[in-house]
Amino acid sequence: MDQTSHNVGEEKTHMDSCTSHKHDLSFPFHRAETPSMRLSAIQAFMDEQNFGNELFSSGAATALLEEKIAGIFGREAALWCPTGTLAQSIAARIHARKTGKNRLLLHPTSHLLLHENDGYRHAHHLEATQIGTWNSVIAADLLDEEAACAFVELPQRHNGGLLPSWQQLSMLKKNGSERGLALHLDGARIWSCPPYYDNRSYADIAAGFSSIYVSLYKDIGAIGGAVLIGDADFISEAEIWRSRLGGLMVQPWPMVCDALRLLDHRLSQMAGFVSHAREVATRLTQLDTIVIKPDVPHVNMFHIRLPCNTQKAEVARDEAAEQTGIWLASRFWDYEDPDQCSMEVTVGEKAVSVPIDEFVRAVEILLDGCMG
Repeated sequence: MDQTSHNVGEEKTHMDSCTSHKHDLSFPFHRAETPSMRLSAIQAFMDEQNFGNELFSSGAATALLEEKIAGIFGREAALWCPTGTLAQSIAARIHARKTGKNRLLLHPTSHLLLHENDGYRHAHHLEATQIGTWNSVIAADLLDEEAACAFVELPQRHNGGLLPSWQQLSMLKKNGSERGLALHLDGARIWSCPPYYDNRSYADIAAGFSSIYVSLYKDIGAIGGAVLIGDADFISEAEIWRSRLGGLMVQPWPMVCDALRLLDHRLSQMAGFVSHAREVATRLTQLDTIVIKPDVPHVNMFHIRLPCNTQKAEVARDEAAEQTGIWLASRFWDYEDPDQCSMEVTVGEKAVSVPIDEFVRAVEILLDGCMG
């Protein structure tokens, strides 16, 4: 199995297949906007805020977004990047340069290992050591001071959105500090973490990390984009690397303004999304033989383990869609075992709009097809 593959053509076919169904729960997870609707919304927002054309990330909109997100995380500065892959590679390079070491500590579920074609090695000449096991969080005693930094994903997407407890997270930070090891926060989906941590602020959750990355298109739902966050010196160096690596876009204002118009609204919805995910999971656990990871969702996502390969799961998914009008997912993950797979459930506006009874019925049909 090629763990680095991400078959865009296959995903497009799946998305094309689901357009006729009543509820499409695949990405993107919020209410669908056609391209023209989205562009019109961006235009209206820009007119309202008096934003104009901005070249090379130098305008008022970009400055506002960066300042806003730096403030959310209680840091000095932030830098908009077109992709999270770019943002995280910049962070890795800076930590490697500061320490004179070229090794990263990565969890087996890390995006760098699964979805980036080993870019950390081929493009940046870094090495990686995997720490932890697939179905666990990174333990504090696994940190190694001989590495340049450790990447810590909150939540860990590929084991169902698993989070360390507050005590585990505090110990991880403490041990990193004692070892002089930089910790980088892969916060692609951090926006849904506060409810699990007793509604602590994003700044409290991220305290102790040397650098932070957040995504603007996953839970926030913007066209794209990411933000890298840290102290002023770190971000000054990151800005140089963004240019060196081809990430200085000529006119990024549509992506930036889309994120700005959505950010506050999406953050206000997150607690509700998490609550709905837990309610759905509770209902699903009443089904025989179902396995949910984690069984009580930590964030607005969880995984349903299916006792079949991805091909059989896709056939069962299609049958569930035909019978119920609910397209459950476009992809199934089989990283752990080629004879089993996981279906990722992410709760956003679209999932909240589906009656839970109807969703459970679709999952029942899916499970019957997988076991048949």
